[in-house]
Order: sequence, then C-alpha cells, then structure tokens
Amino acid sequence: RDREIVLEAVRQTGCVAGLLGDPILQPENVERNCIAGRGCRAPLARILALFARPDHSIEAMVAFGLGGSGRPFVCASGQTIGDLATLIVWQYKVEGGLVHVGLPGRECCSPLEVDIPLAALTSVAPGS
Repeated sequence: RDREIVLEAVRQTGCVAGLLGDPILQPENVERNCIAGRGCRAPLARILALFARPDHSIEAMVAFGLGGSGRPFVCASGQTIGDLATLIVWQYKVEGGLVHVGLPGRECCSPLEVDIPLAALTSVAPGS
C-alpha cells in the first residue's frame, strides 16, 4: 500500500527522490500507467473474461462503466494488464486517462499490477 501512495504522489508531483530502484515508480512509467489507484476518481472497466485464442492472442471481454455491456478487446500474447488499461482509455476516450480495472473474481487492480501479463490470467477460449 505504501508503494501505491508513492505512485499517486509521483502522478501528482512528478517527484522522484529516493525512487531510483523501483521501475514502476519512475515518472515515465507512472505517466504511461492508466490503472487508477484506490480512491482515485475514474471510471470502472470490468474484465468479464480473458481467453487465450488459437493464434495465441488474448481476448478480453470488457464492460465499461457501471451499466456497460461487454465488448471484446484483442491483445497480443505478451501484453499486460497495463496495456489493456491503455487500450480501454484510448478506445473510450477516457478523460483524465485513468480507469479502475476489475478482474473476474476480485476487486480492482492496483496500479502496481501494471506489468502482470494477461496470459497469466487467461482461460482457453471455448472451441479451441
């Protein structure tokens, strides 16, 4: 939780004092991180399902907003939760550039989980 607070401080101020050893907290990485932290005002993107496709890409069914219906996003096999959050922000033109990302069976991701590979969270697509 302390690193998450530091990440939000870097977002707000750009301050880097004492953070040289933590890549996630570097200003350029924080700037690219579209996952909102706890308490941040941002819309919710719920990941309803993640499937590995026969071509090794990953399909994410995403519901945007509280009442949103699912829409598929296709990601390359090496992409991360952070990459998917960036796609969602871009696709929905999210003001402020941040979204809360909810995964199946759990609460929202921490912005510190930005580098978790989507492949580590997937099931095999039906019919594969």
